[in-house]
Amino acid sequence: MTLVARLLPRLALGGFLAVGLVACGPATPTASPAPVTAAPTDTPAATLTPATPTPAATVTPPAAVTAAPGTTPCGTTDLKASHGLVEGAAGSIITEVVLEADADCTVETSPSLGLQDKTGAALITATPAGPGSIQLTAGDAYTSQIRIANWCEPEPAFPLALVLWIDDEKLIVTGGSFPDGGMPGCLGTGGARLESTPWVVSP
Repeated sequence: MTLVARLLPRLALGGFLAVGLVACGPATPTASPAPVTAAPTDTPAATLTPATPTPAATVTPPAAVTAAPGTTPCGTTDLKASHGLVEGAAGSIITEVVLEADADCTVETSPSLGLQDKTGAALITATPAGPGSIQLTAGDAYTSQIRIANWCEPEPAFPLALVLWIDDEKLIVTGGSFPDGGMPGCLGTGGARLESTPWVVSP
């Protein structure tokens, strides 16, 4: 065997081992990519818009109550008043007063009343009138229910007259004496009561 023939197997084995060593050698480390850090984004500062002030509510005062245009307070010369049937009921004496005006004018919503004896002396002075006023139309009739009760004084001199006060003027209510047959009984302390309902237009 020649020298070349003897060396070929050894050379082949040596090449194989070299390849194996290269393959089994430590792998070259691969550098990990550096973490990517996002560049900070500049956030604009919040802008505060000043609040627009709300205007204060305006309070409108209520309109004053006034009489209808063209109307004036009634005077005693503009009016006539009379009463109807006089009746007794439950310790009271009642009647109805009818009021008429010759011209359009105004009176209190409820009448202010008085009572006088046959000499004109006051037995009951003016009672309070109702608040506000009512317009009377010429030719229309207006009624109010009248009641007297709790008479604890001596019997007065008859005939008596019912009085309707128009401001500071006195209008005598016609129709005869009221009361006409004696006074109502005494029901207790507090004095006589002379009462009325508001005026209403007669149907």
